[in-house]
Amino acid sequence: MRLWNWFTQWGTADNLGARGEALAAEHLRRELGMKILVRNVRCPGGELDIIALDDDDMVFVEVRTRSTEEFTTPEATVTRRKQQFLVRSAHWFMRRKKLNRWNPRFDVVAVVWPSNGKPIIRHHRNAFSFRPRRRV
Repeated sequence: MRLWNWFTQWGTADNLGARGEALAAEHLRRELGMKILVRNVRCPGGELDIIALDDDDMVFVEVRTRSTEEFTTPEATVTRRKQQFLVRSAHWFMRRKKLNRWNPRFDVVAVVWPSNGKPIIRHHRNAFSFRPRRRV
């Protein structure tokens, strides 16, 4: 019985993340007019949450969802290491799909969704910059 309780708790947290990503995608599409190209792209070392088009920008969106901000904000969890992963993955995706004509941009969408309340969405446009790798 304890294993089942652990599994259902784990599933709930996972469900919160999925709901946050769906809400973020809908916000980007409806409120900001972005065209969502793809979600949950598997790439070497992880996953890109949302890839969208916004004018001449190909936007790579990292979505962070939390039920509370008691310890830290969701956007504060996008560490330097995570940023480096996102840049590498975006580079991989654009090269693989031959999408060099687009300007890459990195946004972070923070969703705070309390269990008994309305979700709060914060969109951070151009949250960090794209630095192409230099070849020596």
